[in-house]
Amino acid sequence: MTIAIVGSSNIDFAARVAELPKPGQTVSAKDYITGPGGKGCNQAIAVARLGQKPVFISKIGNDVLGRSLIETLKIEGFDTNQLIQTTDAQTGTALISIDDAGENIITVAGGANMTMSRTDIREKQVFLEHCTYLLVQLECPVVAVACAMKYARDAGATIILDPAPVPDRVVLRDLMALTDIVTPNSSECFAMTGILPDNLETANQAAAKLREMGARIAIIKMGSKGAFYSDGDQSGMVPPFDVSAIDTVAAGDCFNGGLAVALHEGRSLRDAVRFACATGALATTRYGAADAAPTLDQVLSLLEQDTGT
Repeated sequence: MTIAIVGSSNIDFAARVAELPKPGQTVSAKDYITGPGGKGCNQAIAVARLGQKPVFISKIGNDVLGRSLIETLKIEGFDTNQLIQTTDAQTGTALISIDDAGENIITVAGGANMTMSRTDIREKQVFLEHCTYLLVQLECPVVAVACAMKYARDAGATIILDPAPVPDRVVLRDLMALTDIVTPNSSECFAMTGILPDNLETANQAAAKLREMGARIAIIKMGSKGAFYSDGDQSGMVPPFDVSAIDTVAAGDCFNGGLAVALHEGRSLRDAVRFACATGALATTRYGAADAAPTLDQVLSLLEQDTGT
């Protein structure tokens, strides 16, 4: 049994700047890097570096960027046969600016990601029916994502939804009905529930609302405040890890990858959230998106150093 990821793949072009540009302003970059990105790809590489061999279903262009992405994933140990190539669209790209505080602005051109269809997913059905956990996000057409969720859930998999970008309420309602674990960050949680989770009380209220919407477990990623989890029977706040953050682009995606790996390995909910927090925290200490994902040894080392509960 495996962890599967259905989602977006991009090539990222990330520039480091002293301050993020304002509308109409041009700023000079200190330097820039390119590398794999997209929420699906970020989560998949995070899972792979934590010792699992995920099934990654994504759609890319049959172009230079797509071929580069395939080679990168092969180096990470992926079976790239589950990538769907198309000549009808270019591989997705993301243009990212990151300031000295680690904050960012991102412009995404979805490209081939936005052509993913039910037919594409139907052709990968057998892999979805043999996964234990399915990670999904919303940077691909919702009809394809929902189709993947149905195949996996009908076969008994646990569905982990990263609700980004947050869809309209009708679509959100349908997706939450297929979700076991939902993992919004604070702003996404506010968009979904109308409650801003900025302390323990409001996080608990928001988590209860998320569970009313259909998810069995709600986990809210609260950045520098840690993460709140609730399954109705148990709840709590996992404190943040003390790291020197320089780039927050992939922190949430690495959190989700870490969460899936920890649950797949049988950790308790709280321990899995703590493992996920450590994974996400380490991702902020490196530049890049997928390239920022830490290894299992690095995560275990941070967990051993930090005895916070």
